Amino acid sequence: MSKKILIVDDDATNRKLLATILKKGGYEPIEAENGLEALNKLTPDIKIILLDLIMPLMGGLEFLEIFPSKKPECMNIPVLVLTTDDSKKTEALHKGAKEVIIKPINPTLLLDKISSYL
Repeated sequence: MSKKILIVDDDATNRKLLATILKKGGYEPIEAENGLEALNKLTPDIKIILLDLIMPLMGGLEFLEIFPSKKPECMNIPVLVLTTDDSKKTEALHKGAKEVIIKPINPTLLLDKISSYL
């Protein structure tokens, strides 16, 4: 079974850190720099999306709004929002995020959250 997880974050350091955590947890990370790139890389075999909110071209909230209509075959994939901006938490949850995790990310907590959705 594939355990692909899509990391959507414009910060390369954050993507590398998350990819390292995911690999340790036995997952296959796929990286995207923004919501547009994420839409292009999104396939039904991805198990979870880790989504930053503040990104160029297409931010996380916009991605949450449009991905169910652009990729209906992927709309059941849980989205976990990772952000430093606590004020957007309610809006992200209203737009379909399953959970909002405030950065900095605790690796153990993140892997526990991911396994709870698989």
